[in-house]
Amino acid sequence: MRVIVYIICGALFFSCASRKVDVSKTEIKTNTDSTSITKTDSTSIINKNVYFTENTTELEIKPLNDSLPIVIDGTSYFNAVLKYKKQNKVLVDTSKIIVSKKVLKQVSKSKQEIKNIKEKHIDKKANYFVYLWLLLIPVGMYIYRQIKIKLFL
Repeated sequence: MRVIVYIICGALFFSCASRKVDVSKTEIKTNTDSTSITKTDSTSIINKNVYFTENTTELEIKPLNDSLPIVIDGTSYFNAVLKYKKQNKVLVDTSKIIVSKKVLKQVSKSKQEIKNIKEKHIDKKANYFVYLWLLLIPVGMYIYRQIKIKLFL
């Protein structure tokens, strides 16, 4: 019976200090939506300035009558008609091409972020019952002296 009383008294006097625990849970949701619009306008002009010059010379000899001769550059032709034709052709290509390009580009991006934060705060108070052990020393010395005096009288 005495042992049980000592255990209960010891548990009451020398127990741990009280402590308070505060746990907070926080959930943070972040939604980010962004839209980017890119507009591009471009115009390109292509000019073609091409000139072709063509020079042609034609010499045509036709016989008119076979009995009469014609001599040209040491060559004799009999009864012929000369036809001389000189031509200058100029071809001009001044075409102009306009190319227009319009681009509208839209990009949408959405991001969802979830953060869970768990914080734990512990508030522990000091245990002053530990110092009661120091009080047992003088009490133990007093009991020891009393027992010594009674035994050796």
